[in-house]
Amino acid sequence: MKKRILVPVILFVSFFGFLAVMTLCADKTAAKVRDGVLRFHIVANSDSVSDQNAKFAVRDGIASFCNELFSESKNKTDSMEIARQNLEKIEQKATEILLERGNSDTVKAVVRKRFFPTRSYEGVNLPAGVYDTLDLTIGEAKGQNFWCVMFPGICLGTSGKMENKHKMSGVLDKDSLQLVTDDTPQIVLKFRLVEIYQTLKNKICG
Repeated sequence: MKKRILVPVILFVSFFGFLAVMTLCADKTAAKVRDGVLRFHIVANSDSVSDQNAKFAVRDGIASFCNELFSESKNKTDSMEIARQNLEKIEQKATEILLERGNSDTVKAVVRKRFFPTRSYEGVNLPAGVYDTLDLTIGEAKGQNFWCVMFPGICLGTSGKMENKHKMSGVLDKDSLQLVTDDTPQIVLKFRLVEIYQTLKNKICG
C-alpha cells in the first residue's frame, strides 16, 4: 500500500522538479535578453480616436528621433545613458509632434524599469519580465499603451525578420538569440514557462 502511494509521489515531485529546473534555466537565458535591450513604452492620454492617433504619431516620431540619438550607441547601457541625458529633448520633440496636430497635452519621459508580458515584433519574440524602459506618458495617461524595442531599433516596423535578427545578434549571445528568433516547440515551451514564472514573480514581488 505504501509503495503504491510512494511511486506516484516520487513521479509527481520529479516531474515538477524537472519543470522547475527547466524554468530557471530558460529564465537565465531570458535574463540575457532583458539585459541586452532597451524597451519603449508609451501611454496615450485617453482611448479616444484622436488621442490614440496622437500616441502613434508620437511613437513614430520619437522612435525615429531616438534612432538618430542612438546611432553611435554600442549597447543598451550607452543607449540608456543617452536617453537619460536627452529626456528634455525627447519631451520637447513629442510636444512638437502633438502641437502640430493641435494637441496641447503635456509629455513626461523617464527611464525606468517596467514589467512586460511576452511580445513579438516581426521575427523577434521577447520573453516576459522586467526591462529597462524609455517610458513616455501623454496628458493624463489613461489610454491604451504601446510597447516596442528602442535599442536595438526594431520599433518602427520598417525592417523585416532577417534584419531584425541581425540587429539582435549584435547584442545577444547564441543561446539568447535562438530564444528570441526560433519558434520550435521547445522554445515555445520555454517562453511559456518564463512567462508564468515572471508573471507570478511580478505579482508577488511587485
